[in-house]
Amino acid sequence: MFGSLFKKKDTQRHPSAVPKEGNQSLSTTEAAALTKKVAALTTQIEQITDDKDKRHLLYNQLGATQVKLGNDLEAIAAYEASVKDKEEFGDAYNALLNLYETQRKQAAKAKNDDDIQKWVTKTDALLDMSKRVMRSGFGC
Repeated sequence: MFGSLFKKKDTQRHPSAVPKEGNQSLSTTEAAALTKKVAALTTQIEQITDDKDKRHLLYNQLGATQVKLGNDLEAIAAYEASVKDKEEFGDAYNALLNLYETQRKQAAKAKNDDDIQKWVTKTDALLDMSKRVMRSGFGC
């Protein structure tokens, strides 16, 4: 009767749904095109001073492009600027959680306590932002 209840679970790990994109699989042509896109997005962002919604979207595109190039720190900077312009759940929020965790793991592997704390603090601040967004959505 309870035989299946106590069976061992399948210990095979499933790959994550979202593969980590990096510059490992990019051709020279693709990398050049993405680099050109980074320059164009940066120029567009610099030209927009008063439209935070549009700048927010451009920063999201810039962050995604930097991730494709394997430039995690530059992607973090772009996504943080996006969240600064407009606090919301979305691409920037999810990407930052993943990038912060990746950086924290690298710091842990290198046994760099200062960097571990830096990335944990950034994650905590992002989670605090998510609480503000949730509260504002419920009129609190």
